[in-house]
Amino acid sequence: MPRCEIYQDAKGEWRWRQTSKNGDIEAYSDGGFEDKEECKKDGKENGNCTSYTRSNSY
Repeated sequence: MPRCEIYQDAKGEWRWRQTSKNGDIEAYSDGGFEDKEECKKDGKENGNCTSYTRSNSY
């Protein structure tokens, strides 16, 4: 199962990224989302993300 992170970027928009076990980014959101739930929905549809960890970095 891929590891997915959700975070807010410098503009305060929500984004997701999928990482491998060694930390390489394999997939990420094409843009930012104002709504956290919309971001999660996009991650599920485009990144095969079913659960997220919260990341404070951008």
